[in-house]
Amino acid sequence: MQHFRSFRSPQLCWGFNRLDQLYPSLLSDTYAKDVIREVKNSLLKKYRSGKLEVNGKYTFLLPDFYAACKYWFGHIENPKGLLDNQEVFCWLFRRYDKLDCLRSPHLYKEHAIRLNAANEAYGDRADQIREWFITNAVYTSTHDLISKILQFDVDGDKSLVVADKDFVRIAERNMNGIVPLYYNMRNAEPAELNNKTIYAGLNKAFTSGNIGLYSNDISKIWNHDVFVDGADADKQEAVNVVKLLCMENNFAIDTAKTLYMPERAEWFPSVVSKYTNCKLPAFFEYAKDKEKSQVEKRNNSFVNKIFDRIPNKPINTRGLKLGRIDHQMMMSDSRVICSKEVSDLYDKLNKQYRYIINMKDEHQDNLGYVACKLREEFSKLGYSDETVADMLAEYLYGRDKRYKQLLWFCYGQYVVTNIEKKLKDRKEFKNTKYVQCIDCGEWFEVPAVSKSTRCEACQKEYRKKRDRERKKKTKIPHM
Repeated sequence: MQHFRSFRSPQLCWGFNRLDQLYPSLLSDTYAKDVIREVKNSLLKKYRSGKLEVNGKYTFLLPDFYAACKYWFGHIENPKGLLDNQEVFCWLFRRYDKLDCLRSPHLYKEHAIRLNAANEAYGDRADQIREWFITNAVYTSTHDLISKILQFDVDGDKSLVVADKDFVRIAERNMNGIVPLYYNMRNAEPAELNNKTIYAGLNKAFTSGNIGLYSNDISKIWNHDVFVDGADADKQEAVNVVKLLCMENNFAIDTAKTLYMPERAEWFPSVVSKYTNCKLPAFFEYAKDKEKSQVEKRNNSFVNKIFDRIPNKPINTRGLKLGRIDHQMMMSDSRVICSKEVSDLYDKLNKQYRYIINMKDEHQDNLGYVACKLREEFSKLGYSDETVADMLAEYLYGRDKRYKQLLWFCYGQYVVTNIEKKLKDRKEFKNTKYVQCIDCGEWFEVPAVSKSTRCEACQKEYRKKRDRERKKKTKIPHM
């Protein structure tokens, strides 16, 4: 099974993602090197497991509500709606005329390449549709089979919408001739909700609801040698097996609700075993933390080939000619010396929490309460947060200690503020911020006082469009 995800690099810790520009000397510290190494290894693992970084975003799937209102309130049996067949409307990617809407991760070939009616090429029509479709979801047409391709309903399901032109082009090429999978799903029989029916649902979920078995078997098939050097007939047989396993997977998902699971035909197990009687694909070493003994040798399947494209290069800072770290730059009061009670408490708490908070921002993963709890422990010693931050900076950086996770997790904002203040005093401070472009979604750096909301390229396009509209309004008609 192939996973395509949109993600950003993990935050190193509070403010640490700016310190390479703010105070480069910190990159020579052992802790900074450890963090950078862990980030690199994390990205290496993600990429080699097939979790590729794409220009895309998960967003909700919604229907054409205009057509729905025509049906509900206008009593029109087949309303036209605002979107035609093969069209979607996604304001997030209004600069792109064609999008790939997919379910990720997916089992078969669930790619729906659609025209984006939010694109500026649609002119006034895009603006008129935007008056009705005001969210950043992806809206789908009532005339389209996209719901059958992606197997979604509109009760909170999401799609990964991808705008990368190369990705869309490749997906479109591979979807040529592919039709939606269709099979008659069962509905649950009406029944009283009591202990007996609850037990029946739980029993069915535990005995027939293990969807991991199906997804693992499908992963084995898609990465089988048959797709590398097999005959066309064998490839088609393998694809047909995937289709049937995909169906079984969806029945298994609903089995606790419907209490129904179809029985396999007698011929099917032997055909399945031809492709699944093997270990998991090699990339599962990275995708699921499997040992080398648990996976097959690497072959030339698509995801396995990514391994050679993602080299594990060493990272070193020797060529940067970084200066020596001056720990007093990180302190509000450079005369502060860390007390033994503070250093002892830090060592104790660091041993207890360092693996929990490693590489974590206190605002990520709901860990804010942990940061507050740890700061309270230090405050019981009678020192302010600013003083504790100074003490720990002196203790950890002034005495060249290695484990600094807790300092950055709990007091990173104070350290960054102190560095900024010292640099301002030296007139070396570059006061900037990062802003996400409202059109293309890219992040760009601007002065802190800037009100820019678009990157340079998008701003140029915006000006051109605005000028065209202004000229259109002021144009004098011929007499």
